[in-house]
Amino acid sequence: MPIIDVIPGVKIYKGDHFSVLFGCPPEIIKHLMLKQIPFPDLIIIPDRLHANGTLQNSTEFPLYNFLFIMGNFQKGVKLNIGGNKKQVKNNRQLLQLSLLGPSVKEYNAIGASKYYKRLYQESRYLAIKDKEGKEISIDGFVDFSFFKDDVLQVSLNGHPCEVLHKDKNVYEIGGEIIDINFTERQPLAYDLKPSFTPQAPFRFGIDVLGGGSGFTPTKPCSALLLNYNSDYMLIDCPPYLEDTLNARGISCQQIKSIYMSHIHDDHCNMFPLLQFNNKIKFLGTREIYWMSLQKLSLQTELSIEDLYSFFDFFELEPYQENDYYGMQIIPHYTVHSIPTAGATFKMKADGRDHSIVFVGDNKSLDDIQQMRDEGIVSDEKYNHIRSLYHSRYDLIFPDGGKGILHGDPKDSIESGADKIVFMHLESLPPEFDATFSMARSGKRYAVLDDQYHSSQALLVKAMLILQNHFKGISDEWATAIMNEIRIQHYNTGDVIMKQGEENKGLIFIILTGKCSVMFHDGSALLELAEKEAGDIIGEMAAVNQQSARSASIVARTPVTLCAINERTWYSFLVAENRIGEMQSMWKNRSALEKSDPFKQFSDYVNDKLARVGRRREVQAGEVIIRQGSQDNQFYIILDGHFQVEHGSIKVKELNPGDLFGEHASLAHRIRNSTIRANTDAVILEMQRKDIEEIVATTPVLNFHILELMRQRDMELAKLTW
Repeated sequence: MPIIDVIPGVKIYKGDHFSVLFGCPPEIIKHLMLKQIPFPDLIIIPDRLHANGTLQNSTEFPLYNFLFIMGNFQKGVKLNIGGNKKQVKNNRQLLQLSLLGPSVKEYNAIGASKYYKRLYQESRYLAIKDKEGKEISIDGFVDFSFFKDDVLQVSLNGHPCEVLHKDKNVYEIGGEIIDINFTERQPLAYDLKPSFTPQAPFRFGIDVLGGGSGFTPTKPCSALLLNYNSDYMLIDCPPYLEDTLNARGISCQQIKSIYMSHIHDDHCNMFPLLQFNNKIKFLGTREIYWMSLQKLSLQTELSIEDLYSFFDFFELEPYQENDYYGMQIIPHYTVHSIPTAGATFKMKADGRDHSIVFVGDNKSLDDIQQMRDEGIVSDEKYNHIRSLYHSRYDLIFPDGGKGILHGDPKDSIESGADKIVFMHLESLPPEFDATFSMARSGKRYAVLDDQYHSSQALLVKAMLILQNHFKGISDEWATAIMNEIRIQHYNTGDVIMKQGEENKGLIFIILTGKCSVMFHDGSALLELAEKEAGDIIGEMAAVNQQSARSASIVARTPVTLCAINERTWYSFLVAENRIGEMQSMWKNRSALEKSDPFKQFSDYVNDKLARVGRRREVQAGEVIIRQGSQDNQFYIILDGHFQVEHGSIKVKELNPGDLFGEHASLAHRIRNSTIRANTDAVILEMQRKDIEEIVATTPVLNFHILELMRQRDMELAKLTW
């Protein structure tokens, strides 16, 4: 057969003289390696840039594999990448940035820094040169082509290749139809070996999410999770972040911040952060923040200005102690092909400083010394990097990947650190087996930890969640509820509540991990919803005074729960007159959850909308928005159908789950279309200030609306052309 199904959304056409890959999600080369599928000659970037939370245009490591692992660069053979013109143009710019680093013009646009000249000089020194010593641009590695009138024509291995674009994500080649549309989640190439028992975060320590490279087919890429004050900070963002976190019993909702070292795809796969329920802090140097968002912009086609709204940027000054909620962060630059910054994290306890060093991707000390001797690397930088390998720390994570761009384990032979754990390494050289450790997914390293502190931290989190759900809760009721709670732990797969069983008088706040809401309809067991850290379980049973559970709750990952006495809970709701508010919110949320995209959103997001929205019934023919008006309400359709009209043109129909009014509410524009009810309908109406506040703090909704606004701007442009 000429068609090879690799994973959902990815197929390879294998002809007599060449092969073509359709679809390119992260780590696709790992699937090809494990399945022993020869690497293709042409990559087609699909129409759909992302699907089910995963990008589909991740060509960076396929390029590196093609050029350097397979040796095609030495042979003078280029990779071919094709797609629509805008995507190909963006992909070219992205590969240029990730392979060669920022240009002088880009550095100047980022802002002034005394480090930029040296960073640029190092990148030029490490850039790949031709035989005459001239730096090779991205066009020296890749031939880019695009569809013209739905036809793409290239020469592969001396033979003509023609790809026809038939429909969205549907192509024809060699008489074969290639349809790469898909609905299921794309699988990982490797087994994450999930944990079964819940783990509380340390006061100060590390959870290892992965320690491999982008070319390690059986292991996740290098990434760490810093535990600080019992919160979590990502150190770099690996592909398939949600799966990686869930395997450790951690939900995305528990991540408070990220420290980014550099933008190579095995470290910087940030698209999942745009799907988070809560806005997180981005910690890093200014140029790496810009590069990270520029990369996201080129991958998603959102503007970098829009992407700034997804993060709270906390700029770190290199080589200085930057205070961050009782922790000090000291970034340092490494020597890598593009700007890269590791960091030292310090926390004081027991009268002394405790420290964790993340070195970051870094050349070997011998190589750096040579660059120092040639005047490329400064004495100060060389001495600082060398000191990382010789000073005393509680825990250090060096780069042991070897090769031309990574460190050598022998650099750490004289390290004074208590524990040395290597990143970016497939296996330790035999001479170091009993000397060092390797970072493997699931390993944990505590620097500061005690049972009392962990218990207190969980109670604090329970209180914060309670206050988030019930704004203005009185001190008296908060104290009464908290005095009765107890912490409970469940393994993956444990049943927390059972459908049909008698109510045992408890409701739960999820503190860590994820749960599934399961319902048996008499013939099959269905998953109705996911609940994660920050959500409350069983609250409506208490409100409605139900005697039996209407669904089962099962631990999807290891979970930690806070059990609350239902009688006290109900008394609190009555005393503070919150019963009606809860019932209204529940009714609105239930209506939202019937349709996409809201059925894909978590309760955390839908609760926000359901609380502030006013349910409104409208009659067929009623005009909700009139073109040219300046009102600023925002609407979500719960039931019924609406017509969008621009002037006298009937543009499209809107259905349950669709929203409208976003341009006036969020972009502060006049109404560009009329919205008329085709049928009797129900809508959820929100005021501008309410939806602005929710969107500003809820990335997944922000992303959905930005994409919708971009799509509608394109539709409007076609109408007015």
